[in-house]
Amino acid sequence: MRRAIQALVGLAVSGVALWLSLRGKDLAAIWRAGWEADHRYLLLYLLTASAIHFARTARWRILLDPVARVPFARINAASAVGFMALFILPLRLGEFARPYLVADRPALRVSAALSSVVVERVADGIFTAGLLVLALLAVPEGTPNLPLLRGAGWVMLGVFAALLLFLALAYRSREQAVSLTRRLLAPASRRVAERVGGMMDAFIHGLRRLPGWGGVGLFFLLTLAYWGLNGWGMQILARGFGISLTLVQAYTVLGVLVVGVMIPAGPGMVGTFQYAVVLALALFLPAEVVDVQGQAYANVLWGAQLVQLTAFGLAALFSRHIRFASLVRAPEEIEAGLEAEERDYRAAEQAGRREPPER
Repeated sequence: MRRAIQALVGLAVSGVALWLSLRGKDLAAIWRAGWEADHRYLLLYLLTASAIHFARTARWRILLDPVARVPFARINAASAVGFMALFILPLRLGEFARPYLVADRPALRVSAALSSVVVERVADGIFTAGLLVLALLAVPEGTPNLPLLRGAGWVMLGVFAALLLFLALAYRSREQAVSLTRRLLAPASRRVAERVGGMMDAFIHGLRRLPGWGGVGLFFLLTLAYWGLNGWGMQILARGFGISLTLVQAYTVLGVLVVGVMIPAGPGMVGTFQYAVVLALALFLPAEVVDVQGQAYANVLWGAQLVQLTAFGLAALFSRHIRFASLVRAPEEIEAGLEAEERDYRAAEQAGRREPPER
């Protein structure tokens, strides 16, 4: 029942976003614009998307290395299947796939795998929100939807900055972070507060091993490369539709897209993806261009990402590194793993040990 409700909510969000994006548009003209585009730029974009995959996989490995030396092939397979699941599963349920797929007790606990993904996501959130806020400074005042997008950028920046502060608190004082979590949730339900607090305790244990300064520097260099390639690739693909974007404009579209796909939607992020792209393009282009070439560009961009992520993910499914049988249960598996590890850590502390014995 819960899965059915989640699916229906996601489909409803996607349906509304698609309606907002396509209402009153000439669908035949959009189809022709997509078909008649210069697809050489599409091939170049797909090559860029492949480079993006390996950059973010290498970046993830930096966060995992202090915990366990996981072979690159295993990390690459988990990354490929995880991002495919993130893209095609509704309501962003695929976020849990990567930590679930790469975790391998006793070498790499669920808590450590999940904390690496959370740190990665917080860094990405701050980077892209800051990029969006700065890029929107180049948009003339009075442009339609500019206040809305600036507000979204500042809200996103504030949320991820708060998450970063919480992670810093958790890293320095696990007890205070767990206590804060329980106090915030207790008014709603003491039982839920205790359960979530316990899982938070296990998660914070996974934060204890971070890369050294050299690893942190390389992590941020790869973050720049990863998001730099994203914006440049989107600029290149736009040329195939006769759309000329400056790099600043391309990064503005990228920032709005990141905000848009954070909204939990149906499978494939359908609707929220396209609406975010055309909303951003409308900041720079005439309405008649956005309504045809812009719509075609948004849908081909979505399709290109779907093809690239699915191709890499399906190829990784046939590797020996992936346990796919319970992938759709990844959120429940992560929750169960955190609860089990929290009990292990609590028993270890009561016995006077820093780490629980491996099972």
